[in-house]
Amino acid sequence: MAKKKVNKKLDTGGGDKGSKSLFDNKGSPGFASYNGFIEEKEKHPSLIGAKKFITYSDMLANTSIVGAGVRYFLNLISKAQWNVEPFDDSPEALEYAELLESAIHDMETPWYRIVRRSAMYRFYGFSIQEWILKRRIDGRLGFKDIEPRPQHTIERWDIENGRVIGVVQRDAQDFSEVYLDINWLVYITDDSITDVPEGIGLFRHIVETVEKLKRYEQLEAFGFETDLRGIPIVKAPLEDLADLVSRGEITPAERNIILQPLKNFVANHIKSAKLGMMIDSSTYKSKDTAESVSPTPKWDVELLKGSSTSQDAIAVAINRLNHEIARLLGVEALLLGADGRGSEALSRDKSQNFFLIVDSTLMELAESYKKSIVTVLGEQNGMDLQKKPSFKPEAIKFKDVEEITTALKDLASAGAPIMADDPIINEIRDLLGTSRIDVVKILQDLAVNTDHNSDHPKDDDEIAAEVDKLLGGK
Repeated sequence: MAKKKVNKKLDTGGGDKGSKSLFDNKGSPGFASYNGFIEEKEKHPSLIGAKKFITYSDMLANTSIVGAGVRYFLNLISKAQWNVEPFDDSPEALEYAELLESAIHDMETPWYRIVRRSAMYRFYGFSIQEWILKRRIDGRLGFKDIEPRPQHTIERWDIENGRVIGVVQRDAQDFSEVYLDINWLVYITDDSITDVPEGIGLFRHIVETVEKLKRYEQLEAFGFETDLRGIPIVKAPLEDLADLVSRGEITPAERNIILQPLKNFVANHIKSAKLGMMIDSSTYKSKDTAESVSPTPKWDVELLKGSSTSQDAIAVAINRLNHEIARLLGVEALLLGADGRGSEALSRDKSQNFFLIVDSTLMELAESYKKSIVTVLGEQNGMDLQKKPSFKPEAIKFKDVEEITTALKDLASAGAPIMADDPIINEIRDLLGTSRIDVVKILQDLAVNTDHNSDHPKDDDEIAAEVDKLLGGK
């Protein structure tokens, strides 16, 4: 018995209860825009409007752990090798992939720098770059360049049904407005926790922490500058010297000569091998008939002492904030061992987790490039867009030569030995920094040596055929 189809309508409690078309949206985005300006719900005064990107740039330039972490991330991003994979083995798909491969390596800006700039979306929340076409020597259209459009210059957003269809950039030279269609751009956003076009990047999460770090470092500097401990204190019988001058026993000039070594010591008290002095050890005597001796010397030099300070506590707080920022950026491994603690296993684990973050970013970039520049290149050159090639960036990871060779040895012991033409041989030699081997030459020598020991020598064509057979018909 055939099942009867039942159309159900959701009771909304009022309003339009008509059935929803599968091709229309009924909901709305979680942000509002007015004449291209996104409604701000940010409460931090330095993160409203374009000021947020100035704040982020200041953090990046003037906070050491932020700069180190971002550069570490970008260096790994730019190191990855990018491969182009055709849609299938058809001539059209292979031609499309070949065109893309040549186009990304035929621009004024190297491809790795374009990737590196695009990856800043993870920190700022979004990144925008504009592509410019050129006519190539072969008559096809390629990319002249892909240029950055800084975040702080993007002033308004052209939104339609919650989707970005363009942006308005404020020209930094003449302050004019320039409209950029989204189809001309490589636009990437971190929309993990918001659907606002500007996204929310990692920099937003560390703003308050960086402010605390700067304040604590300022207090630490104040503490060092105002700590009087260690400053020399010099004592001299100035009244006695004045009496001697008044009685005419010494001249004022002679008094100054007596005091000058002490003045020089105070002025040049930085510790050095040449710093030292000898002073009179006589003490004060009472003025009564007994003339009892006082323990206080007339001449003396000592260092100012003080009680304990909060410098150690400030140092601990600064260290904690640095770790917190590094943890948010995913680069905590950079700080391992700074406090004398940590292990190689922990370092490997944290580094591996960071490599996974880098790999996920590369995959997001690859998908964004496929939707933008791969599509544009195909449209402008009349390619079949159904057979668009894909980017496949190299996975970022540390390659341990000893670990690789041990694994290959285990495979060989298990019955899967490495053949002479296996590409892994030259890849390992690359990791070791040694020269590559010519596999074909080795197999030719092997075939010739084997032929010399044979009762039926082969001619050159037969040797070539044997080498080709060993290479698997390559």
